[in-house]
Amino acid sequence: MKRFPLWGFCVPAALGCSSVLAADVDRTNVAPDFFRAGRYEVALMSGLMFSPIGADRNRATEDYTLTVLQLGRMLSDVSGSGWLRGNWELALEAFGGAVVKGTGSYVAGGTLWGRYNFVQADWRVVPYFQLGAGAGGTDMDRRLVGETFNFNLDAAAGMRWFISQNWALNVECRYQHTSNATIAKHDLGVNAIGPSVGISFFF
Repeated sequence: MKRFPLWGFCVPAALGCSSVLAADVDRTNVAPDFFRAGRYEVALMSGLMFSPIGADRNRATEDYTLTVLQLGRMLSDVSGSGWLRGNWELALEAFGGAVVKGTGSYVAGGTLWGRYNFVQADWRVVPYFQLGAGAGGTDMDRRLVGETFNFNLDAAAGMRWFISQNWALNVECRYQHTSNATIAKHDLGVNAIGPSVGISFFF
């Protein structure tokens, strides 16, 4: 059965949903105050990753859960104008999960993210786009990853919806590439994509 092309809808969905949810927002509880340089965010998210995708469709299947704990620090104040108005954030993440379809049982590691938050003055919803890189371990199919130690390259788009003064609900679509950079004999890699949901606390 052909897989639904989720990746093509990630960024448009995040931006589209944000404009709908932002209507009639309570201006006493909007997001910008939490996006000043030096402020922090702690996030807990969980989702499901699907592979293979795209050009890898003939490779072995490796579907896995992914639960992450992140600590983010705002690097800049909000600046700019229009829909590009926003700020930069650096986030460190620890992740772990279980293989639910395919060879192996686990995936675990860490990722360093660079994130851009699209912050509008009168919105409670804050879309974002981020790129990350890290390392970890997995016992997935050795024909794909070669050995336990691997690197990961990531991209994600999502949005936060502030539900109270310091708390926000998160929805995200993530791409993750896992491979060993030719350290091992086999290095085809695993390319996975999937949705996740979670919650953030800002302080």
